[in-house]
Amino acid sequence: MKDSFTKSTLITFFTRVATAFFTVVITALIARTLGPKGQGVYSLAVLFPIILLVFTSFGINPSSVFFIGKGKYSPKQIFSSNFVSNFVISILTILIGLAVIFFFNERFFPEVDKQYLFLSLFFIPLTLFFELGCQTLLGLQKIRRYNLISFLQNLLFLILIFIFLAGLDFGVTVAILAQIFSLFAVTIIVLFFAYREVGGFSFKMQKEYFKDSFSYGIKVSLGGIFNFLHYRIDLFLINIFLNPIAVGFYYAAARLAEGIWLFSNSASIVLFPRVASEKNETNLKEFTPKVCRSVFFITLILVILLFFFSEVIITLFYTKDFFESIRPFRILLLGTLAISVWQIMSNDLSARGKPMINTYLVGASVIINIILNIFWIPKWGIEGAAFATAISYYFLLFATLIFYSKISGNKIKEIVFLQRSDFAIYKNILKRIKA
Repeated sequence: MKDSFTKSTLITFFTRVATAFFTVVITALIARTLGPKGQGVYSLAVLFPIILLVFTSFGINPSSVFFIGKGKYSPKQIFSSNFVSNFVISILTILIGLAVIFFFNERFFPEVDKQYLFLSLFFIPLTLFFELGCQTLLGLQKIRRYNLISFLQNLLFLILIFIFLAGLDFGVTVAILAQIFSLFAVTIIVLFFAYREVGGFSFKMQKEYFKDSFSYGIKVSLGGIFNFLHYRIDLFLINIFLNPIAVGFYYAAARLAEGIWLFSNSASIVLFPRVASEKNETNLKEFTPKVCRSVFFITLILVILLFFFSEVIITLFYTKDFFESIRPFRILLLGTLAISVWQIMSNDLSARGKPMINTYLVGASVIINIILNIFWIPKWGIEGAAFATAISYYFLLFATLIFYSKISGNKIKEIVFLQRSDFAIYKNILKRIKA
């Protein structure tokens, strides 16, 4: 189990490094072309459908991984049932989106043109079905194909950006269209892969699965709502208290800082189906802490390096026009260290069938985040938003450590700090990297 986990994590990590490189290049190209205000408007427009789906998707797609791992239902039945659910959710979410645009555009999206929001609604069905295919492959532990899809989506998006930059009058509309076209292409591919892996499509729907899926999914969905608010509520508060230009500066800093999550994301993605299917309690107790310790150690090194080279990094990717992003970037880097470790424990708890613990803790952290943002953004601008986010991240880490320690039976120091046995794992990883 350990060897296959290490291998899968390494494959996922290097794929994520490649996709992160594409993402940074894409963000840099858009930021350089559109400027701080255009970057801010673009980021708000593409976040609009994500906000809607956070509240309407009901955690249906993430439940695929959990139920495939448990083996109670066949992968074919799970894929088919969730396909139908996503179709219904797509229609419902688009209708809600239209209502928001027509009646609440000025209140929630000041200075963002309606045409960008209308266009972004195409992301709703594409995102749902793309996630369905990805989560199905992940549940079946088809890690290589899962990573291939992630790689292709970002690569295609980057290619389209270059093409549109060369041949069109590049603006917010064109940037959104490039993302839509790339997502459409990879959605078709990932659904085809998933369809073949599960053995086709079943037209016989099981009421029992819909009930179980909704029961588990709604718990995950509540956590997803709080997670989204945790990561992105500051953008909307900045737009309300300041303006889209400030959003552009902050978004650029946040996107770069979140690149630190590469290793923790890779590990947590592979960890979830493993924990969900693990039957040995001893393995379950020892496995996740080893991952947490390694993630903390590697992330700490990355944070220190990026902190000292932050000015060079910001100006290199975004030009000197984004100089105001440097201090928020440094502050957010410190916060990403906490979230990197939290992601591992969070996925472990969800895979154990305890997603509501995450929901409660993230909910409390969101409240802290919002309160601090409301007080600090008017006073300190985007640096205040960065401090508010970082502090809420550390609250979440310490609270989760306490709960996870009690549930898993591990001491907190065993979860966070390196043990002698870990160095044997690092030797193994180095050998695999050389291979």
